[in-house]
Amino acid sequence: MPMQRLGRGDWISKREFHSRLSRWYRESNEPVIGDAGAHPLTAWVWVRDGHRLAKLCADTTRGAVAEYILMLRGQHGEVEWSVVASARGQPTKVAFGPDRRTIEGFHLYADPATVARRDIRASREDRQRPGPTPDDEPAH
Repeated sequence: MPMQRLGRGDWISKREFHSRLSRWYRESNEPVIGDAGAHPLTAWVWVRDGHRLAKLCADTTRGAVAEYILMLRGQHGEVEWSVVASARGQPTKVAFGPDRRTIEGFHLYADPATVARRDIRASREDRQRPGPTPDDEPAH
């Protein structure tokens, strides 16, 4: 059974979101949180995190939910959310923890109308950071 769908106007808190994710994971064997016939990009659940609203898309996978729940347990039930660049380069992808980690298959995106300038600035700074170079490899 898919997770109950909630429209933008029926958003829930992060705490309630965590509770519903855990319940869905325990009580369902579905491969994704949304209805199998739904378009993958369908906003399935809306969540409020401070000034931002975020949508969890219907194609979020069971494995990704499991990984998120494990992260939650490791962080005592509270994970910091921040906005990073999506695959399309837009500051909408929600990342987790101080290292701004993303989870493959966990399709959580901030509503652009609620993304603050500081979120966009942080997202741009992430994209401009150089990646590791061969000189950064540890010596053996």
